[in-house]
Amino acid sequence: MLRKSLLAMAVLLLAGLVVAGCGSSSSSSSSSSEPAESSETASAESEGTGGEEAGAEESSGGEEFSVYLSNNYMGNEWRPQMENIAKYIASQPPYNGKVNLQIKNVELTPTAQIQSLQSIIREDPDAIMVDAASPTALNPVLAQACAKGILVFSFDQVVTEPCAYKLPEDYEKQAKDMANWLGTVLKGKGKILMDTGLAGIAISTTFEEVWKETLAEKYPGIEIVGTFSSEYAPGPELKGVSQDLAQASEVNGILSGGYCSSDVKALKQAGRELVPMTCLDVNGNEQVCEEEGLPCFFFGAPAYVSGIAIEHIVDLLEESKEYEKEEPYFEKNFLSKKGNIKFENLQETEPLTPEVNYYPKDSPSLITPITYGEWNMTPPIVLGEE
Repeated sequence: MLRKSLLAMAVLLLAGLVVAGCGSSSSSSSSSSEPAESSETASAESEGTGGEEAGAEESSGGEEFSVYLSNNYMGNEWRPQMENIAKYIASQPPYNGKVNLQIKNVELTPTAQIQSLQSIIREDPDAIMVDAASPTALNPVLAQACAKGILVFSFDQVVTEPCAYKLPEDYEKQAKDMANWLGTVLKGKGKILMDTGLAGIAISTTFEEVWKETLAEKYPGIEIVGTFSSEYAPGPELKGVSQDLAQASEVNGILSGGYCSSDVKALKQAGRELVPMTCLDVNGNEQVCEEEGLPCFFFGAPAYVSGIAIEHIVDLLEESKEYEKEEPYFEKNFLSKKGNIKFENLQETEPLTPEVNYYPKDSPSLITPITYGEWNMTPPIVLGEE
């Protein structure tokens, strides 16, 4: 039997069957002192009458697992699509009837997420998925979850708590590839703008440190003439790059973890020539770079990591598979047609291909690629439109 099932059976044996109906009282444990929090349920139950399907589920002997997704930021396209994919995977075979997914969104502070996680732990779920506000601040509360037999899965912005399973990206390799690509395109010379990302986020710290180190060691002829904070959102990047362009008389490239689409718009508004740039694998970035014939590098960070986490969670709870505690989920980056060059790279690269890894006629908001494995997720599914 599974760990949570054993625990439930022990409670029943010790306390008697008469207490079986009191579990719902835990939902009232949240106090008014907690930060504002949004909750969404994506239960695997069918919306139909339930008669035949409930009988089918009972006859299969399956067990429904309670899984919470703790998220702390909704300021760009990536996080909502990550949540949409999690809800979709949980609602589809073989996970419908197995996963009762609930999503908790909180403010972008470790304190808010810790308080939310404490509330979730009191609900005693089978598993918690976490996109963390801090790599270290959440560790104690997640250790508490593990101690209670709750499976913890951290992805995207991962924690360092040893008991948690992790699906990270290798930010250091990505950062080195981005700097080496831009350094190669510029032939080791030029003036660039650099994105500092979002304060306190692990990816931002790593990118900035590795970019500066790589440029200093290998491309001393490249000078950083301005910095900006994209916050991984189009608006802040447009504002930041525009301000830098007003101060820098010459810009030959942009090293960003955010939005090429905003960079192109800023350059055009300033009457500047378009330059080589790096950015996130967002469909709008890819569309703009291909339309403008620009050399562009897109670092891979598919939002479907939440779906992979659900698959791994169910496998572990059912004890059908084992996984390493830390396992990078994606190690591929993409190049525009004009940016498809040979350079010193650590991760795999792939040129943009219409309807495969970017979508010329679909929403600019799509995080690409949108599907993986045997799934056939479409743009409307990922965008939550169906």
